[in-house]
Amino acid sequence: MFLVIDSCIRENNSRTRKLYLDYLKEIKEDYEVVYLTKMPIKPLTKEDILKRDELINSNKLDDKMFDLANQFKNAEKIIIAAPYYDLSFPSLLKVYFENISVLNINFSYTNDGKLVGLAKAKELLYFSTIGGFIYGKHLGFEYVKALANMFGINNVKNIYKEGLDIK
Repeated sequence: MFLVIDSCIRENNSRTRKLYLDYLKEIKEDYEVVYLTKMPIKPLTKEDILKRDELINSNKLDDKMFDLANQFKNAEKIIIAAPYYDLSFPSLLKVYFENISVLNINFSYTNDGKLVGLAKAKELLYFSTIGGFIYGKHLGFEYVKALANMFGINNVKNIYKEGLDIK
């Protein structure tokens, strides 16, 4: 399965959405899209974290709470579409990452404390559009790249267009 995580707040008016859709037309692969603007995801509360910890400790990793994490783990290739907001990306994408960053699903540790990524994807493409110029400093991409590496995805590419609002 090829998974697309769409955090384009402007939805069909999003230049970032157009950018990744143009790419998908070229490669002609089947894919599934998770539209974060249509998902009932929310930041984790204290109660959510306690429930998550209890489920992890009971090895109940197939619980509905982990559906997004398991979907991400099992994807063969991943696209993340995120417009450039406030030096990073929309906060909704951070909430998604918070919900999929689950011990023993997308990452784990060896007995001696070494981090092990568990995601199956070999490649993650990060699509973004930027109104101004960032001169190679894309903090949102750097965050996503670090998280992908933690999950065991080491082939992470940044595909973006900048200067779109400069006349």
